[in-house]
Amino acid sequence: MNEHLIPAFQKHWNDSGFGAPTAIQTEVYDLLKEKKDVVGISPTGSGKTLAYSIPLLEQIVPTDGIQLLILEPSQELAVQVGQVVNEWAKALQLNALTLIGGANIQRQIDKLKSKPEIIVGTPGRILELADKRKLKLHQVQTVVLDEADQLLGQDQLNTVREVVKKMPSDRQMGFFSATSNSLMQDLSKWFNVEPIWIDVTAVDDSKGEIAHAYIETPIRKRDTTLKQLSHLPDFRALVFFNDVASLTAALDRLRFEGVSAGVLHSERNKTERRQVLQDFRNGKIQYLLTTDLASRGLDIEGLDYVIQYDIAISKESYVHRSGRTGRMRRKGTVLTLVNERELRNFKQLIAPLELPLIQMYLYGGELVTEKVAQEETPQPEKESIKKVVPKKNKPAAPAPVQAVEAPVKKKKKNRTKKTKNKGARRKKSE
Repeated sequence: MNEHLIPAFQKHWNDSGFGAPTAIQTEVYDLLKEKKDVVGISPTGSGKTLAYSIPLLEQIVPTDGIQLLILEPSQELAVQVGQVVNEWAKALQLNALTLIGGANIQRQIDKLKSKPEIIVGTPGRILELADKRKLKLHQVQTVVLDEADQLLGQDQLNTVREVVKKMPSDRQMGFFSATSNSLMQDLSKWFNVEPIWIDVTAVDDSKGEIAHAYIETPIRKRDTTLKQLSHLPDFRALVFFNDVASLTAALDRLRFEGVSAGVLHSERNKTERRQVLQDFRNGKIQYLLTTDLASRGLDIEGLDYVIQYDIAISKESYVHRSGRTGRMRRKGTVLTLVNERELRNFKQLIAPLELPLIQMYLYGGELVTEKVAQEETPQPEKESIKKVVPKKNKPAAPAPVQAVEAPVKKKKKNRTKKTKNKGARRKKSE
C-alpha cells in the first residue's frame, strides 16, 4: 500500500509516525481504488478508518461537489472519524464536514455553503438535511457504512436505506466493522450490491496483548471494588453498564465516596457528551461510565483498562467493549465484575471467542492473579485457658411481708325511696 500512495499522503503517513500498514489497510486499498463494493472485517483498533479513507480520498476531485459520504452510528464516532478524515483531506486541499444530530441545524446548513467534498455524519441528521433539500447527494460516488453491523440493525436500517436511495444507483459502497451479523449477509437485498468480502481477523497482528480477567464480587460491593481499583497508580477505566438507571446510581455512589467519574450515554446532550469524553481523554476523571454507546470505534489513547460492571449481552458486544483497550499493539486488560452465578453465564457467552480467562484479586493495593492467604493470629490452646468466674455476694433475703387487713366495707341500708329519710319527714309533720 505504501508504495502506491500519492506523494502528499506518503509524506503525511511518514510525518505521522506510521509504520507498516495493517492487514485491512493493505487488502482493501486496491479494491476501493478500483471502485469495487467491499465488506471489510478486521479487529477493533486495526486502522479501518484509514483503510477506507486513504484510497477513497485519493479519487476525489476538488470543488466538484459532495463525492464521499461516511455514515457513523453515533455522534461521538462521527466527530472522531470526521477529525481523522479532515486531517488527511487537508493534505489534498479538500474540505470534510461533520453533520450530527443534537447540533444546531442552521449552523450546519450555513457550513454546507463552503461546498465540502466529503461528509461524515449520523444517518438521522443526513436524512433530515437531505429532505430539507439543504444537502444534495446526487453527486455522491461512494458511501461508507462504518460499524456496518450496527448501522444495519433494526433501529437504523430503514434510515440508512432512505439515505442511500438519494444517491446515484451506480454509487460504490463500503461496509466496515469488527464483527458481522445476519443482516450483513443480505446486503444484496438491502442495497442491490454484491460486495467482495475481506476478513483479516485471523491474520491481523495489529492488536496488542489483552488480558481477559474477572474479579468475583457481589453486586452490592462492586462500587467498593471500583473505589479500591481507583487507588492503583495511574488507574483509569471505561466502565460498561447495560442500562442508564444502574449507571446513574453507581455514579452517585462513587462521587459520594470521592471517586472522580463522569457518564457518557444517549440521554446526555451533545455538549455534555463531548466535554466528559474530553475530560476522560485528558485524565481529569478516572472513570467514564457508559453504555454500549461507547463500545464502537472510540479511540481513547493510552486506555489500559476496560471494566464490565454488567456482563455484555452478546459476544459481539464483548468484542467491541474489549476493543477499546489494547489498540495498535498496546497492552490492555478487560476486567469483568461477576458473582458466582454470573460467572457461569459469562464463560458460556465468550466460549465461542476462545479467549483465555483468568481470575484476579485485589490485594495490598495491587491486582494479582493468585489469591494470597490471610495469616491468622495464633491462639492459645484450649487446655491452657482457665475460666475464672468471680464470686458474687448472695443477695439479702427480702423482708417479710406483713399482712394488712383489708378495711371492712359498711353495708348500705337496703331502703326503698319511700322509706328514705322517713324520720326527717315524721319530724316535719309533727
